[in-house]
Amino acid sequence: MKYIVLFALVLLTIAVNDNQTKQKSIEEQHPSLFRALKNMALLQEQSQQLDYSRLINAINDLESEIAQNKEDENASFNKDFLSNNADQEFYENQITQYQVEVAQHEVDLADLTEARNSLQSLLNDSIKEQQDVTLLRNQLDQQIKTDAANTAAQLQEFDDSAAAIDEALNLLTSLKNADSLAQVNDKLKTHLSQQKVFFQPLIVALADIAQSNFANQELISKVTNLLNQLRTSLLESRLQLVVSSQGLEALNKELLTTYDDKLNVLSTVVLPDLRENIEIKDAEIKAKSNLLNDAKSNLQDAQDNLKATQDAWIVRANLNSKLVQQYDNDLSLIQQVKQSFDRAGIKQ
Repeated sequence: MKYIVLFALVLLTIAVNDNQTKQKSIEEQHPSLFRALKNMALLQEQSQQLDYSRLINAINDLESEIAQNKEDENASFNKDFLSNNADQEFYENQITQYQVEVAQHEVDLADLTEARNSLQSLLNDSIKEQQDVTLLRNQLDQQIKTDAANTAAQLQEFDDSAAAIDEALNLLTSLKNADSLAQVNDKLKTHLSQQKVFFQPLIVALADIAQSNFANQELISKVTNLLNQLRTSLLESRLQLVVSSQGLEALNKELLTTYDDKLNVLSTVVLPDLRENIEIKDAEIKAKSNLLNDAKSNLQDAQDNLKATQDAWIVRANLNSKLVQQYDNDLSLIQQVKQSFDRAGIKQ
């Protein structure tokens, strides 16, 4: 019906103006439309009692409808404008929020990674310290055993030397003649040659002197005194060895205990704590990485949504422009028809 009315409007415009140039323009631009209008014009010429009221009312209704459609479109456009602005503002706020979150997560992740690296460095240092202390501890333990063996050997030499001197003294005091002394001296030398004895040359020399001067009891007495002094000096040296070795052993065992305590703390406290803290930091880094990835994903979604909203608005604005232009064109055409009616004297 609307198209028929429009056809009629154009037909009446042509009939009233009798404008050949206008007809030619319409005929050239819309030949099918022109033929339909021409047929309607022929019908108009055949009718002497044509009633324009219904046509005018239809034109007015059409004009009102187009104007209302334009108004509705503009209202819808303004509503869409506010809604689109709100959406864009929402996504822009989201972008700002997620950008802040991403930045904060990156800082936190860097701090956690640095802390984790520090813990790893401490763990490596502690493991190296454990290895070094273990090496020192084992070396010291071996040194204690070696010193104990050496001390035992030296003490045995002192004991053997003292026993040799005692043997020499006992023999000297029990001898009756030079021949028996010679036999004892030979036996003593044989005994001394079979083991390591301190002052062995001196003992042998003193025994030789005693053998050579058996009749000189004064000389033998001096030899006996020298042997007793030698024995006393030997026992004093043995005592000094015992005291010094015991002192050194006590210091070494104290140091060994220190090493053992250090190793115990490292193996039961320090290393487990560091490994546990590293595991905690690894879990925190993983969780923070997930949060960072989520924030980055949310940021990308917000940016995509903002871009889609902006693109949608461009499409909506172009559609509004086209619709409004079409409505304006239709209203302009109706105004031209009404002006043609006025010029033709047709009352609206």
